[in-house]
Amino acid sequence: MRIIASLFLGMCLSTSAFAASDVFLISRGLDDEFIGSHEVQKMPRGGYKELRLCGQSYWVRPYSVAWTKWEEQLGHKIRLEVNQGYGWVVLCTKPTTQLNLKDVGIYASLEKTMEHGDPDKELTNRFQAIRRTFVMRNGLTPEQAEAEISKNYENRGSRLSQFLNNRDKN
Repeated sequence: MRIIASLFLGMCLSTSAFAASDVFLISRGLDDEFIGSHEVQKMPRGGYKELRLCGQSYWVRPYSVAWTKWEEQLGHKIRLEVNQGYGWVVLCTKPTTQLNLKDVGIYASLEKTMEHGDPDKELTNRFQAIRRTFVMRNGLTPEQAEAEISKNYENRGSRLSQFLNNRDKN
């Protein structure tokens, strides 16, 4: 009886772990090295569109769909993967065949969409926030810290602009 109870408890825990795990659209290059990722949701969320990927419903940001198409165009493999705490598990090997820009409300070209960049991305990122904390510890006011950071901040534009600029330099 203890064995059956242990098995049942283990199944319950593993099922709840899967439900709580993070699912991502992941771009991988040669030798499956990580290039980038965008999180997908299992439940509805504001600003996200429902899509069926490999027979399962997920909610995805429209820009994430454009990003996957762009990454695929650059020759990277796009997969739907889940991290269950002990490593990445592939849920779907070719989700881009099921993704369409128009399905998520994007009617501009892929190039134009990528040129404009991610509309939901905040201007300050996590590293800037960490840097701001260290600068403020050195006795500067928040305004002085902000001025110091923006003095050294260089806006590089979207990934498409960076790609085109680097290509033109070569």
